[in-house]
Amino acid sequence: MKRKLRFTSFLFFTSLLCHGQKKNYISLESGAYFGNANSNLETGMVSSGFGDKESVSFLGLFTIDTEYPRKKAGKTSYRIKYGHYLNNKTAIEAGFGLSYYGTVDGYDYKDFAQSNYLTLTSTINTLYIAWVKTDSPGKAGYGIGPALSLYKLSADMNRGTTNQTKNYLLPGVMLKGFWHFIARPSWFVGMGTELTGTVPAKIDAITITTPSSVSKYKSAKAGSFNGNTFITAGFKF
Repeated sequence: MKRKLRFTSFLFFTSLLCHGQKKNYISLESGAYFGNANSNLETGMVSSGFGDKESVSFLGLFTIDTEYPRKKAGKTSYRIKYGHYLNNKTAIEAGFGLSYYGTVDGYDYKDFAQSNYLTLTSTINTLYIAWVKTDSPGKAGYGIGPALSLYKLSADMNRGTTNQTKNYLLPGVMLKGFWHFIARPSWFVGMGTELTGTVPAKIDAITITTPSSVSKYKSAKAGSFNGNTFITAGFKF
């Protein structure tokens, strides 16, 4: 009798795990990002005199010219998120991760004095809480909610001679949409996109001083918009 009761209980709980509605989910996502921080900083480089051309001659045989400013992005976005279903079409979701990364190199040519280099690196991590609406199977949906971006700006002067870092907290709003092309009762794989708009970071003026020259990056604003497209995978419990 006891053996039969245990077997029945096992079947009951297994049925709940397999067929019961999962109220929570955790997922990881990674993808490509976009934003205006690099463009803002590039504009600041030009207006501050860091948009010159560098010419390097090799034994008088040939010359290599490099145009500044130069901008690039070198990482992919990533995020971990947790959600809880209030009903079969509504969830509350929170997420945190890297939403933007980029560098801008500038060069200020000084005739008969030391020329100066400046590299500005933007790293933006974003925390958000969203109200998410989905279809009944949970395959597709959208979300909206408040966001807080942690914007770290690192300044490298004259290729490592001097470094400084400043952090900014930028409140804003996040919008997202997603589609789970594989949606099982206990796990899913999908894709989506997110857009985040925040107040811009006010970049303070940066001055590079050497014994023979002075260069100054003027105060500017950056980092008011970023987003990413991503692949996501997670499980429900």
